[in-house]
Amino acid sequence: MLNQSVLTTTVRTIHPMTETLKTRFGEITVDTSKSIVFPLGMLGMPDRFQFVLTNFPNPKMEQFMLLQSLEDTNLSFITLPLSMNNAIIAADDLKTACRDMQIDESNVAPLVIVSVHRALDGVKLSVNARAPLLVDTNLKVGTQYVFQQDRYKVQYML
Repeated sequence: MLNQSVLTTTVRTIHPMTETLKTRFGEITVDTSKSIVFPLGMLGMPDRFQFVLTNFPNPKMEQFMLLQSLEDTNLSFITLPLSMNNAIIAADDLKTACRDMQIDESNVAPLVIVSVHRALDGVKLSVNARAPLLVDTNLKVGTQYVFQQDRYKVQYML
């Protein structure tokens, strides 16, 4: 007799579970088998746990990704993926955050949430460098890490 969990895992690997969502950025198709669980939620949203990371639907903004809630299609965040060596958050501080959150550095995908500021002189973008998202790509678990020192700004202008 075939083990049902092995069969399910195999089917998901061969045929990803896709879902089309109507979001504030338009319709997007996401692979729900690649969902990221935030067990503690995020700041201000302790009751939203399941998200999926997808390419941003506007090709002009290809450096950004969309973190879309699977529980509330109206909830999504523009995010900027960071490498460990970046100009926004020092690598040593990201390494400390990984240790604090027990995430292996080789499996971490740091992201910062982007804010859009519209003004008469145009559009400006900032990121929340004080509270980055750390995603363990191996476990598909995310957390929002808040730096206690004021070295990093909540609105770091890009």
